[in-house]
Amino acid sequence: MKQNALPSFRHRGLSLSSLNVPRRYHLPIILLRTLCLIPSVLGTLYNTQAAWTVPIRDSGGAITLKSTESDYWVANFWCALAGYWSWILTTSMMRRWLYHYEISNAIVRLITLTVVNWSLSAFVSSKIESDRPITIWMTICFILLISNVIKLIFASSPKYHQKAEDVLQSPVRINLKSTAVKVLVLPLSVVTFLTMFVALQQLDRLQYTTSQLMPKTFGLNANEITSSSSMFVLVLSSWSYSSFERRQMLRKTALKFVNQGSYRFVIGQPPSARAQMLMGPRIEQEAKTYGDMLLVPASDIEAHKSRKLYEAFRWSTRVPYDYLVKSDDDVFVRWDIVRSETQTLGRRTKYWRGLVYRNMAPEAMGADKSMKTDYPLPVLPTYTSGTMYVLSRDVVGLVVGVDTIQRFVPAEERNLAIWLFGYDVHPIHDFRVQDNGACEVNQIAKRFKDKKLNEMQTMYDNIVSGRGQCDNLDTSICGLCYPCRDKKDDWRAANLACDIYKGIIDSHPSPYDKVSGPDVKDNLPASIIGENDAWIIDGLLSQRTSKFSDTDDWHLLYWVCWTSEPSTFMDRHWRTLELVWVHEPRAVIFMITNTLPHDFFKDYTSHGYEIHVVNFNKENLLKWHWYFGPGTLDWLQDWDKWETGKFFYWHLTDYIRCLLLYNYGGTYMDMDALWIRVPPDHNLEFIGSDYSSMHSDRVWTLDDDRLYLPQGLMRFKRGWALFREMCENAFSSYSYDPKCFNCHGPRAITSYVREHRAALELAGFTILPREVLYPASYLDIHRLLLPNPLAEQELKTKIIVNSWNIHLFGKMTNHLPIQKGSLVDIVLKRFDLDVPHRDTNHTNLILSSTGGWTVPMRLVGPRNYIYRFTSPFTSLPLDSHESRRRALQQPAAGRFQGLDRIFVRGGPNIVKQVKVTLEVAFGKLKIGVPASPEFTKDTIELKDASQKDVNVLLNSLVYSPSPLLAANGGRDRMSVSVEYSSGEGDEVLVDVIVVEAEEDGEVS
Repeated sequence: MKQNALPSFRHRGLSLSSLNVPRRYHLPIILLRTLCLIPSVLGTLYNTQAAWTVPIRDSGGAITLKSTESDYWVANFWCALAGYWSWILTTSMMRRWLYHYEISNAIVRLITLTVVNWSLSAFVSSKIESDRPITIWMTICFILLISNVIKLIFASSPKYHQKAEDVLQSPVRINLKSTAVKVLVLPLSVVTFLTMFVALQQLDRLQYTTSQLMPKTFGLNANEITSSSSMFVLVLSSWSYSSFERRQMLRKTALKFVNQGSYRFVIGQPPSARAQMLMGPRIEQEAKTYGDMLLVPASDIEAHKSRKLYEAFRWSTRVPYDYLVKSDDDVFVRWDIVRSETQTLGRRTKYWRGLVYRNMAPEAMGADKSMKTDYPLPVLPTYTSGTMYVLSRDVVGLVVGVDTIQRFVPAEERNLAIWLFGYDVHPIHDFRVQDNGACEVNQIAKRFKDKKLNEMQTMYDNIVSGRGQCDNLDTSICGLCYPCRDKKDDWRAANLACDIYKGIIDSHPSPYDKVSGPDVKDNLPASIIGENDAWIIDGLLSQRTSKFSDTDDWHLLYWVCWTSEPSTFMDRHWRTLELVWVHEPRAVIFMITNTLPHDFFKDYTSHGYEIHVVNFNKENLLKWHWYFGPGTLDWLQDWDKWETGKFFYWHLTDYIRCLLLYNYGGTYMDMDALWIRVPPDHNLEFIGSDYSSMHSDRVWTLDDDRLYLPQGLMRFKRGWALFREMCENAFSSYSYDPKCFNCHGPRAITSYVREHRAALELAGFTILPREVLYPASYLDIHRLLLPNPLAEQELKTKIIVNSWNIHLFGKMTNHLPIQKGSLVDIVLKRFDLDVPHRDTNHTNLILSSTGGWTVPMRLVGPRNYIYRFTSPFTSLPLDSHESRRRALQQPAAGRFQGLDRIFVRGGPNIVKQVKVTLEVAFGKLKIGVPASPEFTKDTIELKDASQKDVNVLLNSLVYSPSPLLAANGGRDRMSVSVEYSSGEGDEVLVDVIVVEAEEDGEVS
């Protein structure tokens, strides 16, 4: 048979069958041979685990340095070499013993060799410190090397490596030199080379990153300090050539806006000998030429950037400045703007400003992977982007003025937050600082990649030539916290949320419970007409604020919306406005509408009442900056996209009411909210409540009883952050749902309050019991429009006692007539100004008591007035429902409110002269705004007075009993008369019943 000339794999090694080993012993022998690898496997596992758990050191120095992560990885190479040599040694000896001895004897010898191997490995590991893994395994490898050399010399024979028939066929001898090279020399050379390479790297790092081996002084231009200024700039740089190019570009561009000597480029000690050799002379020449280089006693490697910053802070304390600004050498900063703003600020304390990140995980936003080791807590303190931030001098002192060693982490911007944590220093968010490649028109800090470094020159040329700073630059990227319409890289797609006052927040679902902070109101910027503001109505309403918003008369502001056709404006809507003026004749009503003409309410303004029509559309809302932030701006710009939606104008009204209360404050009310008396304190900020009938609504209502917050009537001072935050979420183009009717009104505000309720109520946010503003639910409201023989009794004993307002829920009642004898009919007749006006609801009739434009004047007032002495209303108690109810029922003592209102109805527009005579038998009266001295009888004359002027005067009337009546109770008599120069006049006689405090509830 012809032999196959090609070699086969089975001829290369010696199988157990060729050594005449019975098959039943194959598996035990293979397992025994494999046991020789156990020490190496255990060593590899230990070293790998130790490499991943090496603690991050602060600055222990050369004496206390221990094995690094690299040491353990190199030790694994030696573990692998030891395992390989152990396998070679065990395999060779096994073949020899199986060839010469019986199976049992060979197995005993194999076990003995394995035990000796294990014992030597354990002995070496126990005698050398575990923190010296390379030494341990180099020693074990040395023992195995000697063993293999001895084996090659004294125990190698070709007959152990070939089949018996092959040995008999031809003379074969083993090449000891070749085997030694392949098995011993080559693997040892590879592992030795790797060890030497890592050792050199370790030595290099030891020389240039260990603080004990570095000079402790500052170098280069450290002592060349010029005169003091309001701002000093630190620009972090490095020893790399690309950093050198960036420094040169900044000197030619952005730094021309900085005074010479008011900035320093900060570099650390050379990161390596090579860097020192290549860049050292160049940096020294830079320092001589420009005088703007600072060498600090810290390593210049990227991982030690925080140490470099800390040392720069420490040096900066010798420089006279009010504010320290930190930036990087790849950032173009509008130093002209920053300098101007810091000068305007003046000297402040605890000032920290930049692009703010809140509630971020340590590994978020591309942080170094070692952050989890350095900072084990799940959430970082609030920090600012390292692109640029501003610190007041005292804040820098808080960082470097501590005696204990600071903690250092790789990310310097996060490190600053850790240093300042606990000092009650809170950063101010400035979204004009950008981390990404965006270029926005008002941006003040922009990063440039090295490939686009020349674009710094383009931006600088744009600025000095008066062009837009982003002209001829890429503006397609959406900046953080900027509107993203028609732009790419929308930051919301990265699960980020932006609050223009608080900063950027990770919007991923958090496993931790959120706790609301105490800051629930925004500090709105001051209005400067001609700079950041413009008039909408001259002298009264601007884009940012109003004449009343920041005064004690803020409660006089009333806001209503109308988006339907004028023909749908029914008599009940006219009367809704009248009820406002009956109870607060000084009220200034703004009608926000896109359908009504400016002169729609001329019949009321001719009687002196203030109502102003503000016509809005998409263009006006954008022009007036009636948006909260980037989300709502995008939503308004997409108006045409949303307008076709079924619920758009309902949603738009929900949006506008929130914006009005946020920007201006005051009272927002629906056009079917009927006032029946004013709140006990005009400074009370409140929203009503009601109960949902849908069981499924429990997921978003305030409690399990399905209590929610309707927005039909609200009163707040300006600046409540809940309106901004709620709308930025609900009305963002990124999250807006045009098909959900209730998602942007009651549901949105209720969900927000549910999450922040404790903080809101602590700041004065009052949730009124249901009956105060909504005495009948939307399912029962129709009952108040039906005839009821007991309606007047119900109004006096129940409604007027517990409620301030009756909400008609227009969607449920607009199609229903207000029937004669109903409770609502009685309310409208009782509080009727009788101002003639033309009906716009198709009939075009004149609506007045006479059916014409001339209506006689009549003085309206109570026949009996019960005076109850009560302490002034200060706040709404929270201890029990009953105490809350009684506080809200409490009338202002001596004021004629609710059904006791005294006012004139009808009469001419303007009266040349009006005489108002007031007299009381025993008590005292005061009248006017501000109030006059007390009197028992007085006559006040008004010139060219309107109905409003007379009612303003009568609304200010205050009665106080005599001391005897106050102590014992009793009756008094008061008269009020009004005479017009036209000959009209009327008088009201009032029986005043003074009730002692303990008698409250006993008088019917």
